[in-house]
Amino acid sequence: MLQPSSPISIKIKAKPSLQASKWLTIPVLLDVQEMEKLISHLGNFGIFLVSGPVAASQAEIGHQDFINCYKKYIDALKKGEMPVQDVFWRTCFSSVWTVTSDVLYAISIEGDRQLIKAERPVIQLQPHKFDYSEVDGKFRSMVLGPQSIVWGIQFSYPQLFQNDLFEVKTVNESPEFPNTTLFKLLQRWIRNNTVATPFIVHEKRTNSPIRLGKLCFDWINIHPQLLERGIRVFTS
Repeated sequence: MLQPSSPISIKIKAKPSLQASKWLTIPVLLDVQEMEKLISHLGNFGIFLVSGPVAASQAEIGHQDFINCYKKYIDALKKGEMPVQDVFWRTCFSSVWTVTSDVLYAISIEGDRQLIKAERPVIQLQPHKFDYSEVDGKFRSMVLGPQSIVWGIQFSYPQLFQNDLFEVKTVNESPEFPNTTLFKLLQRWIRNNTVATPFIVHEKRTNSPIRLGKLCFDWINIHPQLLERGIRVFTS
């Protein structure tokens, strides 16, 4: 069973948010078993909640807590239902993953409540949605309109970083950027265990850069929004 990472202390200070650009993004929908394997593959890292104020004792969640949250989301899709707009899964999907708390700080809000921020690059997560345009026949990630299709998580990591001295640096594998190795591990795992999704619209196949876990093919075509939009995934 996956174990939560060790508790990590957070520095308390106020400063500008992370200044970074040229983000690499990985939009992907995984089966629960695949998410478990990904997290196990990445090893020892922390998952921190950054979407809003949290109690100091709740800033970090365990790996198994994240998987349990993700399972509720996937179980709904497997039943042909939309995931309930549960605050906790949206919070989990808006977390950051990091191998060290040294890249984080916290702003004290009230009592023991804190707002967690990054000061150096971390892997950032967002609930992922996409849309299909009938005008140009293209799929676009992170379109948040009323018809946008929920599709797992988007992982993001920057290539450029500006420090407190306004120096712009390339984000590389070095002690200054400890999460670069973590992101590269994630990239390789996604590349080896998922595919560019082969959508079919109006009987025409289009391979999208949006990724799909190989274990999702057994159930993906009962996704309620795909059915509603007349979109399916080529499975054989």
